[in-house]
Amino acid sequence: MRRIVIIGGGFSGSSAAVQLVRRSPAALDITIVEPRAHVGGGLAYSTDEPEHRLNGQPGMHSLDPTDPAMFSRWCDARDACAADAGARLADGTTFMRRSLFRAFLEETVAGHAAWPTGSSIRHVMDHAIDIVPRGRTMSVVTAGGAALESDLVVLATGHTRARLPAPFAEDHARHARVIVDPLAAARLPAVPADDRVLVLGSGLTAYDIVSTLLAAGHRGAIDVVSRRGLRPRPQRPPPAPGLAPPPPMLERVAAAPEAFLRGACNPPTVRALLRALRRRIDEVTRAGDTWDDPFDHLRDMAGQVWPALPTAEKRRFFRQLRPWYDVHRFRVAPQNAAIVSQAERRGQVRFRAAAVTGVVAGDDGAAIRVALRPRGADRVQELAFDRIINCTGVDAAHPGGGALLATLLQRGLVGPDPSGTGLAVDAHGRALQPDGRAAARLRIIGPPTLGAHGDPLGSAFIAIRIHRMLPDVLDALGTGT
Repeated sequence: MRRIVIIGGGFSGSSAAVQLVRRSPAALDITIVEPRAHVGGGLAYSTDEPEHRLNGQPGMHSLDPTDPAMFSRWCDARDACAADAGARLADGTTFMRRSLFRAFLEETVAGHAAWPTGSSIRHVMDHAIDIVPRGRTMSVVTAGGAALESDLVVLATGHTRARLPAPFAEDHARHARVIVDPLAAARLPAVPADDRVLVLGSGLTAYDIVSTLLAAGHRGAIDVVSRRGLRPRPQRPPPAPGLAPPPPMLERVAAAPEAFLRGACNPPTVRALLRALRRRIDEVTRAGDTWDDPFDHLRDMAGQVWPALPTAEKRRFFRQLRPWYDVHRFRVAPQNAAIVSQAERRGQVRFRAAAVTGVVAGDDGAAIRVALRPRGADRVQELAFDRIINCTGVDAAHPGGGALLATLLQRGLVGPDPSGTGLAVDAHGRALQPDGRAAARLRIIGPPTLGAHGDPLGSAFIAIRIHRMLPDVLDALGTGT
C-alpha cells in the first residue's frame, strides 16, 4: 500500500485526499497532518459567523470537479435552506454559509476514510515542521515528535496569516484595541456597540467583518480604508429564463480561448490582454450584456494564458493589476452587499480611498490616533478610533507554511517562483528546486502555486488543478489510473 502524507487539512488538502481515494484503483494509505481538530475548515471555512457566506453558488463548490453537484446534493439532502432562510434569494440564486461548507467538507472526507478499494484517510492533529528525503521515500516530521514515512508528500499549507500593514509597528499587534487577524477564531472578538471602528482593507474579508458587526447591532461609525478604495464587484445575474446554464467548470477551462484572447496572445503581454478584455467588454455592453462573461472567460483561460506570459509580464501583473483583477474575480455575496449598503446609505459605514501614514497608540484604555492621507491628496487627516480591525487579507506573495516552509526553502527542497509570488512548481504540481529539478515525490497545491498558475485561489480551480495532476501522481506511486 502506497503512503501519502498531505500537509494541511483545509480545502486543498481535503480535495486532494478525496480525489486520490476516488481515482486510485490501488489502495492508498493517506494521512492528513492538520493542527485543527477537524479537517476541511482551513483559513477560509473555519468561521462560525452566520454572516460569512460563500461568494459563489453551491454548484461552484465541489471537492471533485468531475462531480460538480456534490455540495448541491448534500445541501438538498439536509434541506439546508430551511435552516438558513437568508441563503436563497428572490432571483433563485443561493449563497450558503461558509460554516455549512466546512461541515460538508468534514463529512465528505470522513465518508472517504474507508473506501472499497482499501484506501484510507486518517487525520493527525499536529504541525508538520520538516520533510526529510530518505532515498525513495520521505519522512514528515511533526512538532509532536512523529516521523510519518511516505512515498509521496503533498504540501497544501494554504495562505499566510494576516499581518498588520505598514506603518503599524510590531507592538501594535499586541494592543488591546487592535484585532490583527479577525479570522483566526471561529467568532469575531466582542466589539463594544458604540466603538468607532477602523477597518483596514475593503475586500471580501472587510465585507464579512462589517456585516458581522452590523448584524450584532453595532451602532458606532465604521470607516473602511484601503489605498485604492477598490471594492468587490456584485455577483453576476443568473441566466435569463429559457437560457441554458453555463457548462461545468472542468469543461470551460478545457475549452479553446475565444477570438478576443487569441489575438492578444501573439505575443502575450499583460497590456495586450487588458486592452483585448476592455474592447470585448465594450462590445458586449453595447449589445446589452454585462462585463461578467468576457471577464469570466479570461479567468477560466488563466491556466492556458498564464504559462505563456514572460516572467517580466507576470511580475508586472502582480505589481500593477492584481488588485483590480481581484475585485472583479472575487465578488461579494449579495447578502453581505445588502447589509453593508444599507449601513452606508444611512451614513454609519464609510469607504475611504486613503493611505495610513501614521499611528499613535497609547495605553489600552485610550483611543488610537491614525493619520490618513486621501488618495490623490497631500493633506493628512488625523482621526481617533476605539477599535482597529485588520482586513487586509492574506499576503499572496508569501505562501503559508511558517517554520516548515522556511526550513524547506533553506534546504533547497522547494524554491520561490520566478514571478516573485509563491513557490515554483511544474504543470504536474511537482516542486521545482532552485536548480530546476522537479521533485516527483513532493507536490504543492493551492494558494502557494499562485505565481506558477496565475489563478489557483478559488476552490473550483484548486480542485481542477488537483484533478489534472492526479495521473502523474499515481504514475509516480506506481499505482496507475
